[in-house]
Amino acid sequence: MDQRKQEMILVKSFETDTIVDANGEIRLSQVPYSPGTEVQVSISPKRQSAAEFLSAWQQVCDTQRNMPHLQQITDAEIQHEIDDYRTGR
Repeated sequence: MDQRKQEMILVKSFETDTIVDANGEIRLSQVPYSPGTEVQVSISPKRQSAAEFLSAWQQVCDTQRNMPHLQQITDAEIQHEIDDYRTGR
């Protein structure tokens, strides 16, 4: 068995990135499986990088902090809500 064919058999999963074309189709090439191998396909949007996630999260936090009605909440009210949650109330 040649080296490439042996490597194809050992691969249990394969991830790659691609872009959906104007027709709503994607194309995968150079997959590490032999022709005729039945595969399962799962598609999801590409994950954000850590820096992109952090930036988006900071924007959410800044928006929340700047809401006037949220600035009036006291530490005691927050603690009361935490206690209620923990006791199932």
